[in-house]
Amino acid sequence: MVKRVLDKQRYVFLEKPAMEVLQREENEIRAAQIESYLSELKEFHLSVMKLSETRYDKKTRSLMLNLAMILLSEEKLWEKTRSEKRIPLKVFSRMVEEPVFELKEMESHILAYALLLEEDKYPLIRRYLHYKEGAGEDTYENGEDKSRGLSLLRKGRFSFILTSQGQFMKIRVEETPSGHVAAGRKVRKKLNLFKPLLVLLLAALLLGSVYITMSRRITQTIIVKAAGEVKMDFNSFGDVIHVIGIDGAGRSYVAKATFEEKDIDTVLAEIIEQAYISETIKERAEITILVSGEFLPEDFFKSGKTHDRILSYQLNAKINNNGSFLYVE
Repeated sequence: MVKRVLDKQRYVFLEKPAMEVLQREENEIRAAQIESYLSELKEFHLSVMKLSETRYDKKTRSLMLNLAMILLSEEKLWEKTRSEKRIPLKVFSRMVEEPVFELKEMESHILAYALLLEEDKYPLIRRYLHYKEGAGEDTYENGEDKSRGLSLLRKGRFSFILTSQGQFMKIRVEETPSGHVAAGRKVRKKLNLFKPLLVLLLAALLLGSVYITMSRRITQTIIVKAAGEVKMDFNSFGDVIHVIGIDGAGRSYVAKATFEEKDIDTVLAEIIEQAYISETIKERAEITILVSGEFLPEDFFKSGKTHDRILSYQLNAKINNNGSFLYVE
């Protein structure tokens, strides 16, 4: 396989618009060529509407032009492209030394150029393109706000054009077309928020699903024995899931309890409070707190609501934190 790296810079689009004079008698022939070209694009699953959605700079357009010409000159490769309706990118990549992923991004425009330039099928469209061999300096600056090009498709007030610089573009027609040339302002690409919003929605659903799963999964169980017995289950966020009275006294604590918050300290303190208010336990009574699952921090009972209740009621608290003992100070 012959490398075609040097040919990638053979031709360059010129910024200066073509001075092509379109003959009125050629209009019918040009219209037939445009129709045929659009039909051929469709065979390759392409359209001028789709091509107009992406705008390339001059350097990239010139590269795509040269790649199209290289593709056409490689007879077997072009035959395979025509047969499969796509470019054999891996083979083409090795030939021109361009990354496959970049060729994939440019494939639609390379094919559009190749179909237009193939043999002499569309001379009245082809000659509108303004390019030359060699990379000479092009100092022309277009100060106009309007864009002008060969109108390939008209949709109401809009026209899909091909400029002499090889740009497929959608414009709002502001001048009456002369022959097949239309001029007007570029139509700005509408901001498509659907995909970003869909991604955000899916992310939110995923996070919501993870949150619900974690909020329902029991990671810690605390049992309080103080004349009555109460079992409390907590999730990974430290919020209570279930509070169950194991016996009659325990069920009485739970029934009377009002939990302002769902955290471990608030729930545990409220159960101790109800046990004391009901006089099931009195000052200097013994209570047992058994922790299983995730460990409580070693300083958990050195401050907070539970700490205050135990000290206020002068309770003798025995705390087993997954096999290690904690103390109230």
